[in-house]
Order: sequence, then C-alpha cells, then structure tokens
Amino acid sequence: MTNANLRKPATWLLVTAIAVFSLAAVACADTSANEKADRNDDTPAIEAPSSFVGNINSGGSQGSSTSSKQIVASGYDSAAIAPLPIGAPEGFGQASNSSVGATNSGIWVTGQGTIEIPADIAQVSIGVESRETTVSAARQKAANVMEKVLEAIKENGVSDDDIVTTNLNIYPQTIWVEVSDSLGRHSEPRITGYTVSNTVQVTVRDIDNLSSVVDTAATAGGDLIRINSIQFTVDDSSAYGEIIRQNAAADALAKADVYARAMGVSLGQLVYLSEISGSVPMSYGAPVAEMAAMDRSFKSTPISSGDVNLSVTVQAVFTIGG
Repeated sequence: MTNANLRKPATWLLVTAIAVFSLAAVACADTSANEKADRNDDTPAIEAPSSFVGNINSGGSQGSSTSSKQIVASGYDSAAIAPLPIGAPEGFGQASNSSVGATNSGIWVTGQGTIEIPADIAQVSIGVESRETTVSAARQKAANVMEKVLEAIKENGVSDDDIVTTNLNIYPQTIWVEVSDSLGRHSEPRITGYTVSNTVQVTVRDIDNLSSVVDTAATAGGDLIRINSIQFTVDDSSAYGEIIRQNAAADALAKADVYARAMGVSLGQLVYLSEISGSVPMSYGAPVAEMAAMDRSFKSTPISSGDVNLSVTVQAVFTIGG
C-alpha cells in the first residue's frame, strides 16, 4: 500500500514534464516556419529559376501582381550590377567618356617627307676566289691576286681608308663516294681541295670614276675576280635632314586637317609627335656579270648611278577642338 502511494506522485511529475517539453517543441517549430515564410516573401531560394524571381511581388503572395522587386545585396541600397557578357570590351555598359586626354582620343596621323637627290658616292663589293688542292696554295694564290686588285684600285684615286675587308673564308671542297666496310656500303665525303675567298668594300667618291675602278679591278683579278654588288648613296645625308623633317611634319598636319574637316570638327593642338623612322636607302646596282678582259681594247663597263631617295616618317596626334 505504501509503495503504490509513492508511485502516484512520481507518475504525475513525469507526465507533466513530457507535456511541457511537447509544448516547447511545438512553439519552436511554429517560430521557424514563420521565419522561413518571411524570408521566402522577399528572397528566392538558392538556384531558383528566373521565372520564380520575376513573380515575386511586394505583398509576398503569388498571383498576378504586375510589379516585381529587385534583388538587393545585403548592406547595399541598390540592385547588384549584372556581370559583363563574356568577350565584352573594356568599358561595356558604362557611360562613355569623350573628354580629351584619353589614350585613344584625338586624331592620329603619320606624315612622310621624301626627297630625291643624285648619288655622290658608290660602294662596290669586290672579291677574289681561288681553288687549290691545299689550303696554303689556295690562300697564297688569293693573296697575290687581291694584292694586284688593290693596287689597281688605288691607282684610280681610291684611298686606303675607303677600302675595308668585309669577308674572308677558307672552306673545303668535297665529293661523296661509295665505300664498303664492316658496316656495309654507304656514302661518305672526301676532301678534294680548298677554296679561299677574300672580299673588300671599296668606296668610290668620284662617281664618274666608278667604271674605271671596276674595269681595272677586273683586269687585275683575271678569272679569280668577283664583283658582287654596287650600291649608290650620299656621303652626308644630314645636310638634307631639316628639309625632309619639315616635309614630314607638313604632311602630317595636312592629313589631320583633312580628317577634321571631313568629320565636321576643328583641329586642336598638337599633343604628341614622334619620328618613327629615318633612313637613307641605297640604290642598288645589278651585279656586274661581264668582267673586263686583259686586253684594254675592251669597252668600259657602263654604270648608271641614278638618284637616291631620302625619307623620314613621323607620327602626330592632335586634339579635337569641337
């Protein structure tokens, strides 16, 4: 009887505790559901389709509302900026800035100044080439012939300072032969002799004397002579530099003015000028294929110098006045 009386209060306490915990669980569940509903009214679910976002209205109810809310990042007062399309140019979607001073603003042009003047000097590449069975024999023969050629050139008024060695080569002459050995039949090179070539560049400052220089060099060198090329130029191109650059600047200004008038704007100030290139191109003569023979009765080799083009190119940038 005593044990039964003690179990009754304990049972009621257990039932009361279970009831309290059940009520607390129900209250928490209702609160979470309400918070979730409030969030769903304003923010779409992660990875929600675009149609779902477009149907969100200010009232939080789905239906036929005509106004939709923009998605605003937390902490900002305006909608987030959409990402740029792939491959979009720099500045896409931004307000254009046409103010002068941007790197790609203004009128960019190039100007060229060119002048033709008669050539007053010639540069001739003259060489000798000998072939012998040994290096020493080929070198000795080439040296003897070159010495005769230089003496003939100097007799025509060319100074030592205007004669410069530009090339000296010694290389073997080979043939391929069939041989048989432990590895079988195969081809391998055999040296049959050696070639020695010696080349000098001769500056002829008297154009009228050029034919005589070439003819006497060919006569002195005989069958070993090689006339490789003739180039015509001017001795001092700096004397024409000022007028060429003035012509280049005037050409750039004229082009910029044409573009400005064509676009209906006025040409502004010059903000940039650079000389891109300045060259003294040489006029090349064809290699002298016909050599003068030993007999002086042969006609002199005809050579025509012609004119030389001197040019300068500049790049200029002008602002747009309005």
